[in-house]
Formats: sequence, C-alpha cells, structure tokens
Amino acid sequence: MKYLLLLTLALPVHAATTAVGSTGALDRARLFQDRVAVPGHDDTHLWDSSFDLGASFTRGNSDTSFITASATLAKEFSTTEFFGNITYAYGEESNNVTEDEAIVTGALNYFLTKNKRVYVGARLDGQHDDLAGIDYRLTASTFVGYYFIKRENESLELSAEVGGGGAAESQGGIDTHYALAYFGQRFNYWVTDFTRVYQAFAIFDQQALLEQYQIIAEAGIETFLSDSLSYKAYLQNQYESVPAEGRKSTDIRLVMGLSYKF
Repeated sequence: MKYLLLLTLALPVHAATTAVGSTGALDRARLFQDRVAVPGHDDTHLWDSSFDLGASFTRGNSDTSFITASATLAKEFSTTEFFGNITYAYGEESNNVTEDEAIVTGALNYFLTKNKRVYVGARLDGQHDDLAGIDYRLTASTFVGYYFIKRENESLELSAEVGGGGAAESQGGIDTHYALAYFGQRFNYWVTDFTRVYQAFAIFDQQALLEQYQIIAEAGIETFLSDSLSYKAYLQNQYESVPAEGRKSTDIRLVMGLSYKF
C-alpha cells in the first residue's frame, strides 16, 4: 500500500517533468481544464463539462474507504461567465460512516471592464452533511471582484472578491436565518503546457462578526494525460468555528483521482 501511494503521488510529477519544453499546447489544454469546485471559477470560451472521481481504500488493522464524485459545468460569454458544480463525498471506517456530504455551488459573474479584471457577481451555495448535523444550509451572496494578476494567455491568474448576502440553515434540528459576509480568493498557474497548480479560499462569516463562520479551502495539482483525461491530487479543508455537538471544527481531505472532460 505504501508503494502504491508513492507511485500515485509521483505520477503527476513525472507527467509535469515530461511536459516541460513543449510548446503550442496551452490553448488546447486550457479548453479541457477543470474548475476549482470551491469557491470560484476560471476563464474559458467553450462549454466546459467534467466529471471527477477520487477514492481511497485501506485494509488490515483498520478498514477504511473514501470516495468523492464531482460534476462541473461552466461557460464564459462575451461579458459574463457561469459556473456550476455538485460534489458528493462518502467515507467509512470499520463499517462506521465518517463522511456523508453533498455540496452544490452556482455562480454568475459580469465583467465591468474590457480587460475583464473588474467584475460583479452572484452565487448560490447549498450543503447537506449528515455527520455535521446539517440538514440543509443555503446561502445567497453578491460580490465585487478584481483580478490582481491576469496574463493575456491566462497562464497565471490571481483574483479576490468580497460581498455579502444571507443564509438559511437547519443544524442539529434548529432552524436559523442570518446575514453573512463573504470573501473569496483564487489562484491558477499553468506550470507547463499540460500541468497547472491551483488554490482557492472562501469564508462565509455570519453577521460579519468573526464569531461564527465557515472556511472552505483547496489546493492541488492537475496534469493532463490526454485531451479528455487528467490526473488530480488536491488537499481540501473545511472549518466550522461552531461545529455541531460531537463534531470537530476541522475536516481535512486528501483526494487523488481522475477527471474526465466531455
């Protein structure tokens, strides 16, 4: 199992190394690039549809299994862009459920400038997490964003957005409604024509008081193996400042798997 894990981690590094020096493929690779599920978007000019699947299993002193599946649909128009994603994660350890969560995200952004650096947008988020006691959590927010770095060929991008909205949730059998502040940040860099690294961060702050909030962060690497298939490895962290009773504040996942573009 140890050698299998090392091989899995080494695969994207080897693919990135062999891709160094290749030219003229960045545009082709970008057409099939996947989007970061939380919290944001990348730029594309065609419909971008993808399905991600990651899984891990251990047998021996402990029996564990974890699987995550994600579907993404995105498109950039002349002055707007759309992003939608649904992700489901399920895990077991010694026949006890350790993960059972579904997340849905949708966003629509409108560019205010011709260079597409300044934009305004709106997003909807939905979450269901059995183990965290979240029957449902629905948030709606609007924001203004800015690209601090945006190369013409889109090989390097850094953006941030800030705004606010409202949320409705049922956690631990208690229904609540509240206002929230939202901050998001994204980074995307094509290391080679076929390999990119990315990072995303979002915080939803109840009442903008930094007393009760949720943080979702993700960082990873994606290497294209063909026009339609890529290998992804990423670390995802979800933090609840006030978790449900019996639950920890931090939930960290290391996911390795394949992404298919269609």
